[in-house]
Amino acid sequence: MCSGAILLFGIPRVIVGENHNFMGEEELLRSRGVEVEILQDAECIELMREFIANRPDLWNEDIGR
Repeated sequence: MCSGAILLFGIPRVIVGENHNFMGEEELLRSRGVEVEILQDAECIELMREFIANRPDLWNEDIGR
């Protein structure tokens, strides 16, 4: 989820599959009038967990660490 793009393009609603592994700017989006729904979908959580475990190099590069 890219919060800047969501705000720039006026996307009114965002559905997040999970935010256990990495929380985005949900509160910022809500404060700007964007409807944010967090599913905490078990499959999404597991996919992200596996990706982070298998490719920490890409994960850390993606989140700027």
